[in-house]
Amino acid sequence: MSDLKDDTTTILTIDDERAIRESFHLYLEDYGYRVIEADNGRAGIALFDSINPDLVLVDLRMPEVDGLQVLEYVVNKSPDTPIIVVSGTGVIDDVIEALHLGAWDYMLKPVQDLSVLLHAVKKTLERSYLTKENRAYQQHLEEQVKKRTEELELANAEMQETNRQLMQSEEKYRSIFESLTDVYFQVDLAGQIEELSPSIVNNLNYQREKMLGARLWDFFSDQAHCDMMLDQLEQAGMVTDFEVALIDHEGAKRPCAITATREQAPNGDGRIYGVFRDITERKLAEAKIEHQAYHDSLTNLPNRSLLLDRLELALNRSKRHGYEGALLLIDLDRFKTINDSLGHSVGDQLLCEVSERLASVLREEDTVARIGGDEFVVLLSDVASDTQATARRAQGIAEKIRQLLSLPIRIRDHELYITPSIGITLFPMHQEDADAVLKHGDTAMYQAKAAGRNTIRFFLPGMQADADERLSLEKDLRVALANNQLRLFYQPQIDAAGAVCGAEGLLRWDHPEHGLITPDRFIPVAEETGLILPIGEWVLRTACRQITRWSNSERGALLGHIAVNVSPWQFRQPDFPAQVERILAETGADPSRLGLELTEGVVIDNVADTVEKMASFKLLGVKISIDDFGTGYSSLSYLKKLPLDILKIDKSFVEEVTVDESNAAIVETIIAIADHLGLEVIAEGVETQDQLKFLLAKGCGRYQGYYFSKPLPIEQFEAYMTAGVDADVGADVV
Repeated sequence: MSDLKDDTTTILTIDDERAIRESFHLYLEDYGYRVIEADNGRAGIALFDSINPDLVLVDLRMPEVDGLQVLEYVVNKSPDTPIIVVSGTGVIDDVIEALHLGAWDYMLKPVQDLSVLLHAVKKTLERSYLTKENRAYQQHLEEQVKKRTEELELANAEMQETNRQLMQSEEKYRSIFESLTDVYFQVDLAGQIEELSPSIVNNLNYQREKMLGARLWDFFSDQAHCDMMLDQLEQAGMVTDFEVALIDHEGAKRPCAITATREQAPNGDGRIYGVFRDITERKLAEAKIEHQAYHDSLTNLPNRSLLLDRLELALNRSKRHGYEGALLLIDLDRFKTINDSLGHSVGDQLLCEVSERLASVLREEDTVARIGGDEFVVLLSDVASDTQATARRAQGIAEKIRQLLSLPIRIRDHELYITPSIGITLFPMHQEDADAVLKHGDTAMYQAKAAGRNTIRFFLPGMQADADERLSLEKDLRVALANNQLRLFYQPQIDAAGAVCGAEGLLRWDHPEHGLITPDRFIPVAEETGLILPIGEWVLRTACRQITRWSNSERGALLGHIAVNVSPWQFRQPDFPAQVERILAETGADPSRLGLELTEGVVIDNVADTVEKMASFKLLGVKISIDDFGTGYSSLSYLKKLPLDILKIDKSFVEEVTVDESNAAIVETIIAIADHLGLEVIAEGVETQDQLKFLLAKGCGRYQGYYFSKPLPIEQFEAYMTAGVDADVGADVV
């Protein structure tokens, strides 16, 4: 019989844990059972007397009247009522006592899979029904027993012989079954386990009894692999040594190999049976062999084969996504001398130390490999989208490696000194493959050797010239602050009435040999070397001193504020707000006349940190503006969160505003957003009267650009402020 319940089937669940009672209640009700709850043993006995349930689910551990007392009461009063004991206790004595008292079944909680509970309820109700039916049938048999005594005695003799043979066969089967090292399983077509060998405990650490009735497919870590195996079984009727990962009792994935057969009867019923074995050791051996094939046995670094594979992948990714990479080929100067004089053991330890130092300076996605002898390769993938930035990054890494490897290395009683010759090549340059890139790096490395060792050389002369210029800039930049070579120029900001309402402080480097150098040439070097922090502090302090100076003069009334650009590295310093507050205090500058300009990238990088810092600036009275708005991550969602004062429209939109409808629409939208959020808006890069006329018509009231003035040194800017703009802007564009 497949389902014994009807509309009147009543289940009484007695448990002091409300969550357990409710989960049983909801689940069993879904299958048409009437479920009554009792939260303790005393209430359960009372309900039992009043409703006469068909089945009782009772917890062993309850206060006052426990489950064993309830069990004893029910068995004494209604021996035919089935009882399932459900408890978290794992003490075997409790199990034995419950069964001795008359429990029909026993389950441990928490019940992770409620289908197991449903199975137990159905099985127990069926057993109860059969018990009652069997009692009636036994009464009938007793009436007929006298008539059939002689026949039964003869049949009994035959049965005993058959039973003896059956027991002998079963004992033989059980002996084989229990001595299996592989796991034998038998499931129905839905995957429910019907039989399982005890060897499951040695393979996956599960107890056989707890697995019976579970769904085997649920133990597959990858459902796609399970579906693939079932498809193959359905099509071919069998699978052999099919590799999957099964989840063991501790939740770990165990590699296993399954051999199984599928049988199905015409009526649709069927089964799948077979064996599986844990192949962890085999997989470890295979992985070890594969690792040895692709790694250097001494340093455990990737070898030439693995390097070429990764380089080929990096090349393809670079060509596909437009990012450039770099390869550094490193040869150790004087290694042969050390190896020959102190022995291979010392040389091997030296190579291992070098490999560790190289790995310490790289990102997780980069690769360091040993390709033979004292030659190492560093592969930097997806470095930057333009060649100059990639070259700067590669040279910076090479310099770190050169400095790190030049530090003394202590091995036994020897303090050893080595230096590297490093060749750098960028990729992709043309249509070269991985071997060609490696050859380019080798060529550059030999150029470094020829240049006197302990040097860095690029494969292409042009790259080397850029690298030399960068090194020279870095060297000169380190003394620029001390020698007072930095200058702050000021570009006026004009309002609709034509008056100077503010200024942006723009950094220039007055180089003693090269003259004025614009920030786009030296700021990347400053950011890579960390010099951006003292330079940013100098800019901030200089602007604050100028604010104080102008505030004490007639010009103070004319000038609203001075804005300075803040680099991402400077803004992300934890003490940056404190630094701004300290400089304002030391210079005596009015905070309301200082503006800090941030790029959208800085803002969106860490919104929570940005909001916190901006709030501290707002408390001081400092103005905050978003520079180059519209070129990055423009989003109302973050604009609403930020305590901003000003949006600056990027010059790339302004320069084509009169000829490009898309740019015109973007500018008009930014102005509308600023107006909606109550922010000031400044248009950058205003160079023509037509641009100014458009901006004025759309409601933009502040402007900055060459139409009014280029960035000026302090003396010229003061003269510009004194002279003022010749005519009212609105009148000028009419």
